[in-house]
Amino acid sequence: MQVLERDSTLVVSLGGVHRVERWLRLLVRWLLSVPIFYKVLLANSLIVVLGATVGTWLTVRYRSSAPPGASGEELVLLFTIAGIALSVLVNFVVLKAAFQPLVSLERTVEAVRRGDLRARASHVAFRDPQIDQLIDTMNAMLDGLEIYRERVRSLSRQVLAAQEEERQRIARELHDETAQSLTSLLIGLRMIEKSTTPQELAARVAEMRSQTGRVLEEVRKLALDLRPSALDDLGLVPALQWYTDDLERRTQIKIDFHSSGMEQRLPDEVEVVVYRIIQEALTNVVKHAAATHVDVTITRQPGVVLASVVDNGRGFNVEGVRRSRERGLGLFGMQERVGLVGGHFEISSEPGRGTRVAIRIPLEGG
Repeated sequence: MQVLERDSTLVVSLGGVHRVERWLRLLVRWLLSVPIFYKVLLANSLIVVLGATVGTWLTVRYRSSAPPGASGEELVLLFTIAGIALSVLVNFVVLKAAFQPLVSLERTVEAVRRGDLRARASHVAFRDPQIDQLIDTMNAMLDGLEIYRERVRSLSRQVLAAQEEERQRIARELHDETAQSLTSLLIGLRMIEKSTTPQELAARVAEMRSQTGRVLEEVRKLALDLRPSALDDLGLVPALQWYTDDLERRTQIKIDFHSSGMEQRLPDEVEVVVYRIIQEALTNVVKHAAATHVDVTITRQPGVVLASVVDNGRGFNVEGVRRSRERGLGLFGMQERVGLVGGHFEISSEPGRGTRVAIRIPLEGG
């Protein structure tokens, strides 16, 4: 019976210890979650309360035990020095621990300044909610910056590859078509030299005239593919009108082009951006959309120019395409191109419901 009583007493004691330990953990966790301001305020309040309590108690004890006529200046001086030392020590410990997250932030910022975008600020045990939120925000910003940097690198690689492919295409067309046509002209000139009758000479000249026309058409087509002369000479609307008409003729896709408020020319960089975005959007329609009808609209309003390309094609999942390595970079490239002139790029699409590409570019003075 006595053994059972001792065991039950021991169990009750252990239970009390565990409860105390749990409450202490909760107290410590709460103290760690308190902002720095309140940590310092709480520490200094404890110092004041402790100093007042202990000082009063020691003063009473000293007065009760001191001989009559004894001076208390030594005790006051001792309490003053002890209070100052204790206050400085506690504040040093609290502030040193409380500002550890700021030290982590400082190291991370310095690492990023040196070019290490993979550096991240870490949480510490003696944490502060506001600084923790700042750390999380900064880490999220660095994650987004790293993703953006990787996209820019991928886009740069794609741009370089596209440049090389374009150079190869131009070199191949010059060699296979233009060079051969010029060779034919050279042979025709030699044949003219050997012509013996006026009829033969006239036939050779007519043939060379036809070959010269083909060479001029090939060179003109090559130049238009690189940059349409109408964009520089006549402006954005005629260049787009010519491009959409030519694309409709070559692809059999019905393209309706509408413009309003475009009586005056836009700035050169804005015209180039709008033209290239519409060109890229129509190229994507031809390659991927399987559309039969496209609406191209460009409108100038006070202080802004709006443009859109809407097709009735198969559509796609926008977020899925943004994550792809090829088409996602294409969308990213269009967005970056619009961003260079301070504009806004938007694309919306659903499978089976077509696609809408829209841009909004502010104009100077608007």
